Amino acid sequence: MDKKTLFESTVAAESCVAMYKTSGLRNLLLFLLDMLRQVLPLSRINALYCTADADVIVTMSDTNKINVSNKFAVGRHLPPILLRERIGEDVIVDDIRSVIAETKKTDAAFERDMPYLFHNSMLRLPLFHSPTALFLMCFWSKTPHAFDREDLEGIRRLLTPLAEELRYNLSGIELDDRKILRAAEESGKEKISQCPGLQEVKAQIEAVADVDTTVLILGETGAGKESVADMIHELSPRRSGPFVKVNCGAISPSLVDSELFGHEKGAFTGALSTRQGYFEMADGGTLFLDEIGEMPNSAQVRLLRVLTDDTVRRVGGTKPIPVNVRVIAATQENLMAKLESGRFRQDLWFRLSAYPIHVPPLRRRLSDIPILLNYIIRKKCESLRLPFVPQADKGELNALCRYPWPGNVRELENVVERALLTSKALNRKTLHFDTLIQPAPKRAEETERPIHSEPLASPEEQRVWLSLREHEDEYIAEVIRHCGGKLSGAGGATDILKIQYNTLKARMKKMGLSTRGTGEGRAC
Repeated sequence: MDKKTLFESTVAAESCVAMYKTSGLRNLLLFLLDMLRQVLPLSRINALYCTADADVIVTMSDTNKINVSNKFAVGRHLPPILLRERIGEDVIVDDIRSVIAETKKTDAAFERDMPYLFHNSMLRLPLFHSPTALFLMCFWSKTPHAFDREDLEGIRRLLTPLAEELRYNLSGIELDDRKILRAAEESGKEKISQCPGLQEVKAQIEAVADVDTTVLILGETGAGKESVADMIHELSPRRSGPFVKVNCGAISPSLVDSELFGHEKGAFTGALSTRQGYFEMADGGTLFLDEIGEMPNSAQVRLLRVLTDDTVRRVGGTKPIPVNVRVIAATQENLMAKLESGRFRQDLWFRLSAYPIHVPPLRRRLSDIPILLNYIIRKKCESLRLPFVPQADKGELNALCRYPWPGNVRELENVVERALLTSKALNRKTLHFDTLIQPAPKRAEETERPIHSEPLASPEEQRVWLSLREHEDEYIAEVIRHCGGKLSGAGGATDILKIQYNTLKARMKKMGLSTRGTGEGRAC
């Protein structure tokens, strides 16, 4: 396909919109990169959202990175940007070296967010303007004079439908300095430090942060494992490097090797170009492998090799590529059980568990609940744009402390959000947590006490303590009933539980619940 045909193709334009709607901005950029490489010497695309004076810049996405080292940038923390004075114009730079006086790597934390340090030409296109901001898409090439005016107009035509979709989704975002700075303050260190129940965890983090020892974070779903990983990276000498987060359970088993270790062009059907894996993207920084227990055996072998040799081999490649990456892993699963059944490699376990950190569940750190409650209320009130900040009285707080929290902090966030929305709907300034689902008591025959036991002194002592698995099973079943059997999509069980559809189906099978339904994503 030649350039003219591609730029005027309605199918290609609609495919960009469909990719954005179904897979998000970064996957759209990767799709666009593969498509445009057929007709242009393109090597990178990044998307920026900024104020009209470029005083605030948000790096929305980048084909060269999973996440960005400066997710937002304000004032003196702003990395340099090419031709800032022409931020609202169409820009083509034939030779980048001719428009910058000196190439300075002033701050290692921003190097990966300054593509002009590594490329020779650029095409920058403002896709839409809002009253206070504009959205830019930047195309980079290592070839000088890679773009011309015809390319600029052609790309604009190709992306016009996408620009309208982006305008609809993003133009309401306010790039307010204070809001962005508040986001910066929500670091893993501050989240952990606020919670008295996590002081032992904090001490463990501080002991291991400044060395490259591999850390394995253990804990139930929603307990705060990602915040622990955030704090380790923030306190480490690698804090100025990339921090790449990967959910191993969210990647199809057939794609894990390619996603983690990269692939060469032609390595498999659909590999239209060479692509870096997460390990290469995290070079010089930290790689967080969440839900490591979900990793298939083939990827476990490759991961062990990386941890042993500090090199990766891309799928379809033969050349070892050196990487300097610190690995932090996390799991909510019982890896010892997987070791015994052969589903997790023992040698990999020994490598990963050099320094284990266990994050206690929320029910074992009740002193954290009032602190977390205030923090979540403040954060949610802002995102929900409530005109007032509702308060919870002592009785409601006691109800929260009595609840077992199988979903931990993540479940607490959902409960608070529902209560805030209810308060908003009823226009009341108090919070009521009426949606808490108390665990059902066991059957009488299961709770009989032996004759020789001591008499019970209080209702609390009479409480039957269910296992975590029993709590989770009852909670999952209640959520499915609440959703009317709808498993996926907006308002479905996966949306509330924050788990993958296949994970929910597997759990339902173990619980003896049918996953057959009358419609897509519904359970009987």
